[in-house]
Amino acid sequence: MKLNRKKVNIINFPIDCFSKIEVLRYLFTRLNLKASTFITTVNSEFAYFAFTDNKVAEMLKKRSLNLADGAGILWAAKFLSLNLPKNKFWQVIVGVSKFKLSLLSIIFYPKYIKNPIPERITGSDFVWDLSKFARDNNLSIFLLGAGPTVAEQASLKLQTEVLGLKIAGTYGGTPKIKDEKNIIDLIKKTKADILLVAYDVPNEELWLERNLGKTEAKIGIGVGGTFDFLADRRKRAPRFLQIIGLEWLFRLIIEPSRFKRQFALPKFVWKVFKYKIQSL
Repeated sequence: MKLNRKKVNIINFPIDCFSKIEVLRYLFTRLNLKASTFITTVNSEFAYFAFTDNKVAEMLKKRSLNLADGAGILWAAKFLSLNLPKNKFWQVIVGVSKFKLSLLSIIFYPKYIKNPIPERITGSDFVWDLSKFARDNNLSIFLLGAGPTVAEQASLKLQTEVLGLKIAGTYGGTPKIKDEKNIIDLIKKTKADILLVAYDVPNEELWLERNLGKTEAKIGIGVGGTFDFLADRRKRAPRFLQIIGLEWLFRLIIEPSRFKRQFALPKFVWKVFKYKIQSL
């Protein structure tokens, strides 16, 4: 099965314009080709890392699959695709107007930003789809990262909800280079097919870039705080807040320690706006 892959550039890295169903079809095709697949789920914070760190940007350029994990990425792809007048004066006037309207549409008309990227695919949601995909294709999953016992609790949750799912193993560990050999050896012994890594962004992605091939797993993905959600250590935002792109606000309210991290969001928005105006 061959899929037409459309990508958009968010300033200095690409995002795949896939729906969730298309992602699963793509993974199935890659498995048949016996090719390993490294998936990243990119939100606004991750994108800002890429804007300010060439190492992260280069990593995203080389990945098998970059998915939009956040309304901010859908918005950026939409705003950057908009046409503006050729006249410099009107470029700024119309650009500012479209900038404001496109931001408002995230909450009041989210369908508007679902082009060219058709939907938001969060790591926390996609883990369930990936687990069902694993079960249906007789693949096993290894959970790496998070705090003590969290990965074990997360694996039990997945197995309870996805009957027949095979868990190859779990391990906390750290993203430190000195620990990599022991972790790789452990994963190889389990012969895991899919590797879920729950270190912080972008450490989990950089870890996978260095080591996915060494583990011999077929699919690797960084999942951030997903294990904490699965293990009921943290709460996700109500569904309606997820839909309108305000999950970050809910997490900020219940986890005030994230306040400093959230500065990346307005910086990301401003960077996208400046790039659009200056590139004309």
